[in-house]
Amino acid sequence: MPRYALIAEPDRHRAAGLLALAQQEGLEGTVARDGAEAQELVRQRGAPTLLVTDLALPRVDGFALLAWLRGRPDASGTAVMVVTAFDELRVRAWQLKDALGIHALLSRRAGPEAMRDGVRRALAGQLAGHGQLELNAEEEKRRLARIDELKLVDPGLPEKELQELVAEVAQAFGVPVALLTLVLGDRQWFKAHVGLPPALARDRGTPRDWAFCHHVVQGREAMVVPDATRHPVFRDNPLVRDGIVGSYAGAPLVASTGEVLGSLCVIDTRPLMLGPEDLAALREVAGRVAETLEHTTAHGRPRLAVARPPGTPEPVPTEAASLALVREAMSALDVPVLVVAPDRKPFAANAALAELLGLPEDRLSGMAFDSLCQHIANLTADPGGTLRQLDLAAEGSRGLHLTLSLERPRPRVVRWVARPFLVPGGVGQLLSLMDLGIGADLKGQRERLLRQDPLTGLDTRRVGEERLAREIARCRREGLPVSLVLVDLVELGALNRTRGFDSGDGALRELARRAEGLCPPPGFTVRWTGDTFLLALPGADAVSAEAVRQQLHEAPGQPTCVSVAVTVQGEEDPHGTLARAHAALAQAKAEPPSQPAGSRGKPGDKPG
Repeated sequence: MPRYALIAEPDRHRAAGLLALAQQEGLEGTVARDGAEAQELVRQRGAPTLLVTDLALPRVDGFALLAWLRGRPDASGTAVMVVTAFDELRVRAWQLKDALGIHALLSRRAGPEAMRDGVRRALAGQLAGHGQLELNAEEEKRRLARIDELKLVDPGLPEKELQELVAEVAQAFGVPVALLTLVLGDRQWFKAHVGLPPALARDRGTPRDWAFCHHVVQGREAMVVPDATRHPVFRDNPLVRDGIVGSYAGAPLVASTGEVLGSLCVIDTRPLMLGPEDLAALREVAGRVAETLEHTTAHGRPRLAVARPPGTPEPVPTEAASLALVREAMSALDVPVLVVAPDRKPFAANAALAELLGLPEDRLSGMAFDSLCQHIANLTADPGGTLRQLDLAAEGSRGLHLTLSLERPRPRVVRWVARPFLVPGGVGQLLSLMDLGIGADLKGQRERLLRQDPLTGLDTRRVGEERLAREIARCRREGLPVSLVLVDLVELGALNRTRGFDSGDGALRELARRAEGLCPPPGFTVRWTGDTFLLALPGADAVSAEAVRQQLHEAPGQPTCVSVAVTVQGEEDPHGTLARAHAALAQAKAEPPSQPAGSRGKPGDKPG
């Protein structure tokens, strides 16, 4: 077994710390930022000596990663240490520690010495850690008191601005449901929501023990559940059983005083293929939302709360002093911001806004507001039309929201938000321009990854399942047979180890090219898993499918492949056909080679 440690951890800083602990024990180390990447590294390098993993990993969660690892014949000696922030996930992992082969099970709150001891005990095959809940009643009291203090629970209709925000989040992440949730004592309450079933939208909440967001609040970290229907903690949740939640990702709403108010989350009915970068984007938006909630009352006015000793006369701040405080606060923000004094006088801009607009920061702060609007309008394709829209918010409003498409200095979509706030002598405004391009880029990239394999250019499994269901239905209507061929490049791991990843990638591309050539329309080829391809053959019976399968192995000098051909039987469900094909492929791979290298395989069934 290769002497190396695999750290499966989305956070780079934490991963670096855990990697250092493994290296202190003499192990070479490598990091995977999600469960799927960890699986690929194991396929390439073999099972590690030590696996350190979180349970809430993107793409493939920690439970699924461990179950998959324990199914490998070379992983019997792998030591496993689990480190997670989520108490109830840790409790469930403790219950499954023998089945999953867990040696050390630690809270994220454990100190460096406990982490070091956990690594050493895991490598020694000794049990470390526990699966008990770490409840903190005082922390929970402070958290609930902060929600009450901010008066965030409003029985009225959800605020329009927050509804728009969650709608934008849902669109950016390509999901049907997004929620802004406050976790209360016995329930979660939806302050804003989009995409909920009518009953949940009407109730605006669920019991707390149904709430995925409860775990985010308890763990104080972003959490992702790629497939709730298979997750040992969540699969029996009523929201999962009813088909409302199939996958989840949520980021905490952390107040400036440290309390976690709730969560900004996205939900899909299907598995959620969010990566670490998506979670980072969700955390960033959640941070901005928490700041907005904390400084705004339910009526949209700023909260001015300054504690004074009893009997002390209330100080009278000046306009300049008040604006200076705002300038100091906003200068550290990464969001482009401009402070506008009463009478529409720009007071201060931060570096992020100067960079966005391509102007020096000192010039921006002294520019007249109308001149600033003209400059921004000139960056768009329609300066005249844009200029008529740009303005500050009315003094009694909750703010002015506009979406602008800038063409210069580079194309991007920004959100213009002007919010009024009181200062002595009048009303100032905070103008921010949030770049929406990050979310759009993530959505587009995610959609491409979900639908097209970047290495081979073939359809992904998600698209393949959709196309296969359509073709089976069409062939049934027309009285035609349908067959499948599954082919596995069983030498991929050996190629990567002995000749490098470029060689393995080349073999995959070559196999994809040959397979695609054997599937003229309406047939098609799909990259089914990392080393497996599916050939869909509408109109082909078992004899024709077997002929295609044989042709796959005729190229001389190709790496060893194993393949099976399966024909849909009668009214069989497509998932049933695929299950038979997978079982046949697994059996073929388990059998000793009876044919020359490069040509192993057999038909999976007879004509149906």
